[in-house]
Amino acid sequence: MKKRWGMAIDLDKCTGCGQCVISCAQENNLPVSRDESDMARRVNFLELVRITNKAPYPNARTAFIPKMCRHCNAAPCAAVCPVRAIDTGDDGIVGYVQERCTGCRYCMAACPHGAIVFNRKKPEHEGTFKDSLNPETPIPSKGTIAKCSLCRHIWRRERQQAAAAGITDINSVTYTPACASACPTGVFVFGDLNDHDSELSRLVKDKRAFNLARGIKSKAEPNVWYLSENEWIKDIMKFQR
Repeated sequence: MKKRWGMAIDLDKCTGCGQCVISCAQENNLPVSRDESDMARRVNFLELVRITNKAPYPNARTAFIPKMCRHCNAAPCAAVCPVRAIDTGDDGIVGYVQERCTGCRYCMAACPHGAIVFNRKKPEHEGTFKDSLNPETPIPSKGTIAKCSLCRHIWRRERQQAAAAGITDINSVTYTPACASACPTGVFVFGDLNDHDSELSRLVKDKRAFNLARGIKSKAEPNVWYLSENEWIKDIMKFQR
């Protein structure tokens, strides 16, 4: 495996429409909560967080932060999991096997970004959502954790289709996660960090690029980066978990 998947999230392009959240939920069989204000019981791989600079008008500013797993190299969540339910692959993705999870939540305590959630209730799928569940991803189970996998199952699907077409080189197969496919303004740029000529590699070297590991005492270097020209956004995000 020569690719190292990663993502750049341009906060200056995000309008807060929430299409990425909806697409992620649909792709990964995440049920819609009856009470969205009950934050402790919401299960999202991707959450849209609204922040402000708290300045009075006319200097007030608002931004939206797509909060998700950063897919760290040397991920601390994987290091503490006693049953190896979380693993770090050579593709840069921090994966998760729900069937192994015992619900101990060590990974939640170890994550420096607060990107792992605990499923406290049995999922309820209603109406047409129940009829459109994705057979390629498991249904979230009560008593286990949940986290973003950068839709690794889509990559698996693309590899299987490529193999059926006679393509055997795994590094020639590409894919796009659900959030990036759904975004109408191009906030998410997904690609190979090992390809120095890719758009993603160019963006993470941009002066606007930053990641939260710089503001948190952690050796975990994320493969998911943020971009913004607004210093107030960077200052606020340094201290967010």
